[in-house]
Formats: sequence, C-alpha cells, structure tokens
Amino acid sequence: MSPMYPAPRYSGVTRVPPAPPAADALSLLRVGLAAKNADWAEQLRSGLRQLRADLHEHIAATEGPDGLYDEVRRSDPRLACAVSRLRREHGRLSAMLDDLNARASREPDDPADPGGMRPRVRELLKQWGSHRRRDNQLVYEAMSLDIGGQD
Repeated sequence: MSPMYPAPRYSGVTRVPPAPPAADALSLLRVGLAAKNADWAEQLRSGLRQLRADLHEHIAATEGPDGLYDEVRRSDPRLACAVSRLRREHGRLSAMLDDLNARASREPDDPADPGGMRPRVRELLKQWGSHRRRDNQLVYEAMSLDIGGQD
C-alpha cells in the first residue's frame, strides 16, 4: 500500500515477515559458477537438483498427454519439425543434467574444480536458454494470427 493509505493495524496482530524469495535453479547455478568460496560446489549441486525438477515439470507440460506440443501439432502441422526438434532437445538436456548430477555427487568440494564442472554447467545453461527461446518462439508462431494480405 502507498504511504497515503497505510495498512490498518489491529491490536494483538503482529506483522508477519515476508517469506524470502525461493532461489530458482538458474540463480543457484549462476551463483555457484561465480563463487570463489568453498560453497560453490554445493550451490551447483543444489541448482542442478532444482533444474532437474524444473526440466521434468517442463517435459510433463509440453510432452505429456494434451501437452503443449501435441496441441501445437494439431493446430498447426507446419510446426511439426520444430516440435520434434524440441523433443529431441529434452533428451539431450536430460542427459547433460544426469551427467552433471552424477559428477557433482562424486566430486570433492575442491575449489580448483578438478572435474571441470564449471564449463559443463555453463554449456548446460547455454543449451537450456536456447531451448527455452525456441519453446517461446514455437508458442509465438503457433498462436500468432496470420493477418497477411488475403483477398
């Protein structure tokens, strides 16, 4: 509320502090990549676990029964190739995440990054971002109206 209209106060009711914002997977991964302290590996592990859950949710929403991809293919068959590509990318992203999660679980918390986790995580973030952009483009193309010059 604005200062002009302050929130009402009730006797016996204390202010509840707002919940801290939940850290999303990408933020955790970026913090882990930038960290110079000993916690970088745990931040990467946490981000990878969260991104794995996010990817499962994304796949369920897009490839599941009556998911986005089936709807797009039914409504606009010309986008079937784009849908197939995005489905294949799900497999590649899953494989990358599985590999990174396995490495993260067995790598020691060494600040020197002996397993080369950081470059692999950067590549995962790049691939994830590209996939999400292509997903958004697919939705845009599927939902856009053709307002071309028809007679």
